[in-house]
Amino acid sequence: MAKTGNFYHHSTNNTAVANIGTTFDKAKVHAHRVHYNPSSLDNNAAFQDNIEGFYIRVTNIAGGSAKPIITLRVTCDADGDLPFFPDTDGEVALGVTTTNSGVSVYEFKLPLFTPFFDISTLQPDQFFVFIKIDQGTCTLSNSMIVWSE
Repeated sequence: MAKTGNFYHHSTNNTAVANIGTTFDKAKVHAHRVHYNPSSLDNNAAFQDNIEGFYIRVTNIAGGSAKPIITLRVTCDADGDLPFFPDTDGEVALGVTTTNSGVSVYEFKLPLFTPFFDISTLQPDQFFVFIKIDQGTCTLSNSMIVWSE
């Protein structure tokens, strides 16, 4: 039977990263492997599917505003120097009864392509999620990358 529609995949990182502040920090990152689609990674080829979006969950928000803003950057390198998803702000949807945690969602909906650097020289199946908060601190509790083939 022929394929119809999209097949969606995700990578989730549930490692808590505490004390995220108002600047990006190389040591405070979530790494994601996106190797679940072997067809796009044959022979160590670069990731070829479409990144759909990102989910970011933060907890322990302290010293911030009533409507915290998370800035997301997703890169192809662990140093955070080769972004394919540039700095993008998202308001945190806080809990109804727990107002020191919440989720931000970001849409991308593009194939991974950048003319600015050779992605084939990097780890072709690994991406790195960096966040910062507009005021105070928080804990990066969960991040998810969703992609389709």
